[in-house]
Amino acid sequence: MLKLRYIDALRGLAILAVVITHTSQFGNNTMLPAMLVHAISRGINGVQLFFFVSAFTLFLSVNARHGKEKYFTGNFFIRRFFRIAPMYYIAIIYYLWQDGFGPRFWLGDALGVTIGNITGNVFFIHGFNAYWINSLVPGGWSIAVEMLFYLTIPFLFYKIKNTQQATVFFLLTLVLRFVLDIILRRFHLMQNDMLWYNYLYFYLPSQLPVFALGILFYFIIKDNYQPKVKPYAILIAAVFLLTQYLGVVLLPDHVFCTIAFFVLALALSRHEYKILVNRFTAYAGKISFSMYLSHFAVLHWLTRFHIIDYLPVQSPAGAVANYTIRLIIVLSASMLISTFLHHFIELPAQKFGYRIIKEREANSQHHA
Repeated sequence: MLKLRYIDALRGLAILAVVITHTSQFGNNTMLPAMLVHAISRGINGVQLFFFVSAFTLFLSVNARHGKEKYFTGNFFIRRFFRIAPMYYIAIIYYLWQDGFGPRFWLGDALGVTIGNITGNVFFIHGFNAYWINSLVPGGWSIAVEMLFYLTIPFLFYKIKNTQQATVFFLLTLVLRFVLDIILRRFHLMQNDMLWYNYLYFYLPSQLPVFALGILFYFIIKDNYQPKVKPYAILIAAVFLLTQYLGVVLLPDHVFCTIAFFVLALALSRHEYKILVNRFTAYAGKISFSMYLSHFAVLHWLTRFHIIDYLPVQSPAGAVANYTIRLIIVLSASMLISTFLHHFIELPAQKFGYRIIKEREANSQHHA
């Protein structure tokens, strides 16, 4: 399969953005300049960059293997399982040990983690339950969404064949998200409003337009598409902007951010600017999954041992310096841990999956 260095770099930028935001949620940050706080908070949309890149690489992968494997669909799911499950299962065990089985914010009024919650996470169906989606593994909501999206890939690959169809799919996902948002904001399925509104951001229909943009990007790259702006396209864009102005949010904030990522990815596909595509960002991209799951633990233990702040925060400059030191420590520790996990958990698990696929394909040829 074609390896694109800027794609690894985009993953790296995504995990760096997420860590930047989460690091600001620990320690003393009260005197950070408001503009910096706002910029740091935008890093949370690094998750959407992950989703965008994931959709692109999934289509790239299935296209490279389509027609070359007898058990094409089954092999796809085997690869995806061994890419995600081993590390996620370790994360489930670890965070249950770290945080225990007691109550927590994402469980609302529930007394603690249940066997059902654990089972839901093991089978990656926790995305269907507003109490389960993010209550066991920190950031586990994104794994739930990613795994559910995997289920749609074989169908979408057969149905979406070009840039035009990918554009239509993107527009349909916006409509689906908008309609469901109206209905589900009116008819709550849980008493805690905050958790319910968070769930309506987390769940797959909300994130589906992000994946759709990744698919659209795939076709633009694949076909070296040179878009020609037609009058109806301008009209559609004008309607979307007008609806935003009138308060009808057809393009939510996280989709706007993904459009910006789309433009960034398009620019990097034309020229890999070293400030963004370099050895550091590419390497961070390679270990990004382990880093995503482990950096929460690093922040937890720094807080637990009271080594989350390092300088007296008596001025904005002191607050910035304190936050910068914390960020460097979190990044360094997370990358060190993730390097180990990547080489000793992720890669061996993926190789095991590949061996299963190789044996399946070899047996099919033997019996042919």
